Amino acid sequence: MKYCLNCGEEIADQADVCTECGVDQTTTLDGAHGDRGRDERYCVSCGELIYKQATICPECGVEQPSPGSSDSDQVAAGVIAILLGWFGAHKFYQGNPKLGVIYLCFFWTGIPGLLGLVEGILILAADEDEYERKYADGSFLGR
Repeated sequence: MKYCLNCGEEIADQADVCTECGVDQTTTLDGAHGDRGRDERYCVSCGELIYKQATICPECGVEQPSPGSSDSDQVAAGVIAILLGWFGAHKFYQGNPKLGVIYLCFFWTGIPGLLGLVEGILILAADEDEYERKYADGSFLGR
């Protein structure tokens, strides 16, 4: 179980939205709520009231999700791979310049374009964990 970053109620680990207050757990919090001040949120692990900017809970030591985090990196990487995969732009975006340069060197063959299209589709179809495990490092074959 984890705790809502807005109201502090216990929610399911996989919950994206709090069943008590209805707040998206990846959203940036504005304003106060109950005991929570404007610059505070609840730890997702222990429910302790912490500063909104805290990356680690001082009470339990668990890393906190960054406010506003989402799968936008995954979507951006997938779209870049489909549109600019010919030039390896998605490899540069994902932090793998070596593969990006290889794609760039061979773009004229059409092979990087085909690979970019396939990678883009696979990236967009992957769930968040699979994306992090296989594609976030820029490698087509995974880690």
